[in-house]
Amino acid sequence: MTDGAAPGAPAAGDPRGSRPAAGTGGPAAGGAGRAPQPPVAGQGAPQPPHGGTPGDGASAAPADAAPQEPPSSGPGAESYEATGRLGEGTQRRGHLHDAVANVEGDMVGGDKYVVLTGGTRRKLRALSPLIAERVRFAYCAPTGLDGAREALGRQRLLILRGADGYGKSAMAVRLLLGACQGTLYHLDSGVDFASLAEQLENESGVIERGAGFLLDRPEHVAELGRETYEKVQGALVQADAWMVVTVRGGEPADGELLFGVTDLAHAPAPFDVVRAHVRWHLGERHADRLLARPGVRETVDDLLGTDPVCRQAGELAAALAEEYDTRGGVDLDRLRERRARLAAEDFEIWAESLPDPATRSFALALAVLNGLPLEDIAYAARSLCDRLEDDGPYVRGPGPDGRPVRARNPFEVPRRRRLARLRAQERDKPDGEPGTVLEYKDPGYARRVILHAWTQYDIQGELLDWLKELVVHRAERVRVYAAASGLGVLAAESYRHVEARVLIPWARGDVPERRVAVAYALSVACQHPWVREEATELVRGWYAHGGPAVRSTAARVHGLGAVAGQPVAEISRLLAVEHPTVAVSCGLALADLVADDPDRTGSVLAALRTATTAHRARGAALLAFLIVAVQVVVEAKDVRAGAVVPEWPALLYLAHRRHELRDPFVRLWRDALNESFFHHEAEQVLDTWAALAERDSELREMFRLMVGAIAQGDPRSGLILRRCADTWTEQDRLVPLPQTAAITRAQLTAEGA
Repeated sequence: MTDGAAPGAPAAGDPRGSRPAAGTGGPAAGGAGRAPQPPVAGQGAPQPPHGGTPGDGASAAPADAAPQEPPSSGPGAESYEATGRLGEGTQRRGHLHDAVANVEGDMVGGDKYVVLTGGTRRKLRALSPLIAERVRFAYCAPTGLDGAREALGRQRLLILRGADGYGKSAMAVRLLLGACQGTLYHLDSGVDFASLAEQLENESGVIERGAGFLLDRPEHVAELGRETYEKVQGALVQADAWMVVTVRGGEPADGELLFGVTDLAHAPAPFDVVRAHVRWHLGERHADRLLARPGVRETVDDLLGTDPVCRQAGELAAALAEEYDTRGGVDLDRLRERRARLAAEDFEIWAESLPDPATRSFALALAVLNGLPLEDIAYAARSLCDRLEDDGPYVRGPGPDGRPVRARNPFEVPRRRRLARLRAQERDKPDGEPGTVLEYKDPGYARRVILHAWTQYDIQGELLDWLKELVVHRAERVRVYAAASGLGVLAAESYRHVEARVLIPWARGDVPERRVAVAYALSVACQHPWVREEATELVRGWYAHGGPAVRSTAARVHGLGAVAGQPVAEISRLLAVEHPTVAVSCGLALADLVADDPDRTGSVLAALRTATTAHRARGAALLAFLIVAVQVVVEAKDVRAGAVVPEWPALLYLAHRRHELRDPFVRLWRDALNESFFHHEAEQVLDTWAALAERDSELREMFRLMVGAIAQGDPRSGLILRRCADTWTEQDRLVPLPQTAAITRAQLTAEGA
């Protein structure tokens, strides 16, 4: 395109030299920008099945063959691969958001709600689906439920008072499930009423209408007076929301609040609670058969007594159902032993009762990949189980049929029973896609399962080796979850160990997937202030004394905002390194920043424009611009109803809507099209945008205006754009772009180009 083209590049001005031959599936042929590109070393190379390390099992090159260096630009280069991935930056950020939400980091899935508490801000968590399901299907209603329901309907804010063991928390959930139309939230017991009212009165729209709030045994109930009660009540009425506060007998202290109090004077009989829960677990027929067995009723009465103990009755019912479901009967002595351990945490009892390595491995795989397709979780579970089971040498004798006995029978436990044992569930994939995903019913289990395995058993090395395999899995969502939900949680728990064993070696290594896994892990671990401080010093050292690998890792870390500093400025410093891997990483990091926060687009474009004025940084800055241009998209349905294409290029859309972005946007496009070294990449991105514009009239109009702005006063850029447009209607192009080509030529003619 210009004099001084890179060695091996096509002749200057040849508009076809930057594309694969027709029929190869490149953007020019397919027109969609998503077609697979030639594999390159380390980045984008084909992955082995189920995520083996790239290169494992590949045929080795002849011993006397000299290794071939990949090209620095054009087809086969990292840069060309990175600029051929439409929307990947936005998709990558979405995967990370979900993975971090999986382990309850600062980024939470869906909308984030906070309440003010003693001058600080705390997250407002949705009620555990496990609790909601239990109350919805296994609730044993006491007398007084109807009266409490009527009181909540009148008051919006109900204070439910009762002694311990009477089931007031379950009744509160039952009341809210029947009243509210929105999400049901479980407030922190330390919440302050006055601050909560101020938050509810906020008209910013963050609190959904029809929501329900459970405040279970608040710490500061003694400070609740009539004035604050009425303030919160008024805010609830305005938000069409509901709240139930549970308190013990004798509370609250303010006698003026008695009008808002409903007393829970009667509790269901313990055996009735057990029967309701067992029927929920097993179904009515099996439950009644179990409870009619000799000794069961007597054992239940002996263990629970006659005093109200609703929570303990539900736990005993769960133990009964589990024994019956897994063993086909009930060992009453075992049940008594288990009851004796109920003083300990329910989670530890559940986790330590998992029967075998296969079940425990599935629990861990589900914890790390919570919410992903069952096939990915099943593979990860098998991989971990293989690492944990006895691998000592031995001779296995034949079975009754004369065939060798398998070490593990894959048909022994159906998934339905395993999910029930793991307190998990399956649901359909979203958006009508065939298949199912698996998840814990209680979202808090994911992090707890990972930490329980790490801290209670001597399997730290096996877990890290397992995650090392998963972070190079062929599916990006598995790679992201393994790094963020798995390695990130472990780094936050044992930073020094993980840093020495994993973070530093991976950052220095030659596997790009593991380098970016370091960044994903730190995005979770650095939520801990001490870890953030230590990781900031680590990354700072990579700038001063690192090679291309660690500097590439540093760029990705800053792209996720994991460590302290100004991320745009820190990434911009690395543009002068003059190494293709570092340049690509800078582009991917900036794409991560813009995908996470579109308001950063202005600072990113300004920094790239400034970098193009420095000789050493110019090429890397233009490549970074092209990567952001193709990898960050907006959901078209969110900006225009009835959009034809699902995704629009974010930079094109934002530059069209925000005047201050247009000048750096246009200047960067001009420089990229005229750049001698990365002209293949520039034309590839332009092809991708043109293919999208072909299918959407509004996007085509934005594209036309962009073409006019680039060509205005710049005849050379106009010539390049015209030659590109000519290729969009060539006879050997599999998917021609006649409409985009026509409006491009017309606009260039109008500009005199």
